Amino acid sequence: DNNIKNNNNHRQVSLEEHPPVFTPADSFQVKETWMGNHVFLCNGKIMLGSDAPLFYVTNALLILGMLIHFGIILPHLIQYDPRYYDENRSDDGSSAAENATSSVIQHWTTHKFTIFISIIASILSLISLWKCAIIDPGIIPPNPSPVRPPVPMQPPTATNSTEPPRPVLIGGPLGYRYCTTCNIHRPPRSKHCNSCNVCVSKFDHHCPWVGNCIGERNHRWFFVFLVSVAILTIVVTGSCWRVVAECLVEMNLEEFGEDADEDDKHENKHHDKDDGDKNSDSSGFQHEKLELQKLWHIISSLPIEVGFGLFTVLCAWSLTSLTCFHAMIITIAQTTNERVRGVYEYGGLGNPADEGCWRNWKGAMCDDIVESRLPKDFSEVVSLEKSSLVDGSDGTDG
Repeated sequence: DNNIKNNNNHRQVSLEEHPPVFTPADSFQVKETWMGNHVFLCNGKIMLGSDAPLFYVTNALLILGMLIHFGIILPHLIQYDPRYYDENRSDDGSSAAENATSSVIQHWTTHKFTIFISIIASILSLISLWKCAIIDPGIIPPNPSPVRPPVPMQPPTATNSTEPPRPVLIGGPLGYRYCTTCNIHRPPRSKHCNSCNVCVSKFDHHCPWVGNCIGERNHRWFFVFLVSVAILTIVVTGSCWRVVAECLVEMNLEEFGEDADEDDKHENKHHDKDDGDKNSDSSGFQHEKLELQKLWHIISSLPIEVGFGLFTVLCAWSLTSLTCFHAMIITIAQTTNERVRGVYEYGGLGNPADEGCWRNWKGAMCDDIVESRLPKDFSEVVSLEKSSLVDGSDGTDG
């Protein structure tokens, strides 16, 4: 305790002897006054969320997956296409039947369709990801004043245009709430994001993979990102396992002739019933051993397709589930924050934003996006007049 008191006294004496010197600045950038935890690029022209490093990781994962898909998976898909190696087979009755069945089954997933969907989904994924990351999600600018602002008034409407304005409803799920961090009364359906340290209008959630909050102004692009990435992962998963399946079919076709010759020789050598029973047991064991060898051969010859296919199966399942969830909350005009908290489920409150399925989707995907409350360019330099510097330095005027 004595040591702490001595250190505090020493600091106080040092501050009195050497007081801090504040030099008035002639100008400053707008980004220097920002109170959020955002990351600015291009000298303030681009603003990312607080999780910008994870946003870079998402871009790297997407680009790496696209390179594997377009550089390895699709070329192998063409290499193991039955239409290529069926040309070298003998044109007997069984081959024609197998070719006809294969063409019917694979008619709906031609390579042109797969490549076209992969290109469209890849482009949409990157565009929507960057749109979702750099667009203002609906940030309500904080109030830097130390004085608490007054309660906002209700805007006049056609029914009460002659009545004096009244304060808005404070508290409750449908009322305004005071944010002590931002020093503002935020409107209903908005929330303070602890990651970005700002209040966001119609706050949905904070997505670390996008690196930004999802709110009123970028939820549309977030849903497009989910749909495009889900489609891309489904196509990649189907392509990987189709390569594996076609490789297995090719192995079976190559061994079909050899197995037929061995069966003919085997039937000529054994005639009695006991030898036939022993032979059936041996052939069953050999068949299981052969299947395991085929499986190991496929894994060893196609490790990228097998490993990447298992990874994309998990990604496709989780992304498809998340896409369906956001389609559901768009249908009922709720946000993830409201759905998780059960704002309208518990308490018997009605959702004033719910206008029906069609209007909800139209408002979410087609209506004009509200104007941003933020400056258009955080790189703008604000110059201070000399008179204001003098007035602020003498301490007499605020």
